[in-house]
Amino acid sequence: MAHDNDLIERYLYAVTRRLPAGQRADVADELRTLISDMLDERCGTLPPTAKDVRVVLTELGTPGEMVRKYTDGEGKCLIGQPYYSQYLFVLKIVLACTTGGIAVAGVLSLASGASGGVLIEGLGWLGTLVTALAFAFSFVTVLFAVFSHKGVEVEVMGSLDDLPPVPRETKASTRGDAVAGIVFSVVFAAVFLLFPDVLNALSHRGDGVPFNPFDVEAIRASAWVIIAWTLLCVAGESFKLVEGRYSMRLLAVTLVVDVVAAALVVFWLSNYQIIDGQALVGALESTGDDVGGTVRWVLANVQTAFCGLVLLALAIDAIDATVRTLKARHS
Repeated sequence: MAHDNDLIERYLYAVTRRLPAGQRADVADELRTLISDMLDERCGTLPPTAKDVRVVLTELGTPGEMVRKYTDGEGKCLIGQPYYSQYLFVLKIVLACTTGGIAVAGVLSLASGASGGVLIEGLGWLGTLVTALAFAFSFVTVLFAVFSHKGVEVEVMGSLDDLPPVPRETKASTRGDAVAGIVFSVVFAAVFLLFPDVLNALSHRGDGVPFNPFDVEAIRASAWVIIAWTLLCVAGESFKLVEGRYSMRLLAVTLVVDVVAAALVVFWLSNYQIIDGQALVGALESTGDDVGGTVRWVLANVQTAFCGLVLLALAIDAIDATVRTLKARHS
C-alpha cells in the first residue's frame, strides 16, 4: 500500500534534487518503498497518521544526511555532492559565455577595422581565449570548492515544516534568473576587458565621421573594478543556482550582492571617466537636429544617467527577490 502524501513528496524532492539526474528516479522509488515499509511496520493494519509519517521521516534522517548516503567519496574530492552537478552546470555556462563573448567581440573588431592583420589578430584572440577560459575555470572551481568544504550548506531545515515545496510549472524557479545573470556578467566583462576598442570602432556620427565616445585607457585602468563586479555577480548567481529556491538565505545573499555591486558601480563611474558626454552631444548635433535641454543634459552627463539606471536595476532586483521570497514562504 502506498503512503504518499505532500510531506513525503517534499522530503523525496529535497533529497533527489541534490543528486545527479541519473540517480534521482531510482533513489526516489527506493526511498518511497522504504518509507512505505517503515509505515507498514509501525502502523500495522491501521492507516498511518501525519504523526506517523513525521516519525518515520525523522528516523530516516535529514535530506542532507540522505544525500551523503547516496553519494560516494563525500569529503574525499575537491567538489563533492550535492554541489558537483551544479558546479558542472555553472562551469559550462561560464565557459560558453566566455568563448562566445570573446568570439563576438573578436569578429566585430575585425569587421570594424579596429585591429591589425587577420593573422596577428587571430593569434591574439587565441591567446586571450585560453587565458580567459583558464581564469574562468579556476574561479568557478575555487568558488564551488569553497561551497563544498567551508560549511556552505545547501539546505537550512530546522524541522520537516521547512522542507521545500515540490515545484509546479507555475512556481518561480531560480535557474533561469541565475543563468541569465551569469551570461550577462561574463559577456559584459569579455567585451569591456578584452576588446574595448570595439566600442569606439562601432561609433559614427550622423555625418559618417567616426568618433571615440569611450575612453579605452580609463576602461583598462579600471579593469580591476570590472573584474571584481563580474566575480561578485557570478558568485551571487552561482549561489542562487545552488540554493535552488527563493529562501530567506538566498534573499540575504542577493541583497548583499546588490549593495556591494551598487557600491562598485558608483565608485567606477565616479572615479573613471569612461564615456565622453560632450562627444555624444557633438555626434548628435552633427546630424543637424536641434538638441533640447533635457537630451543635452542626459548626453553630457551620460555617466551619471547610466549610474542611475544601474542603481535602479539593482533596486528592482532587490525588490523582486524580496517579493519572490515572501511568495515562496506563503505558497
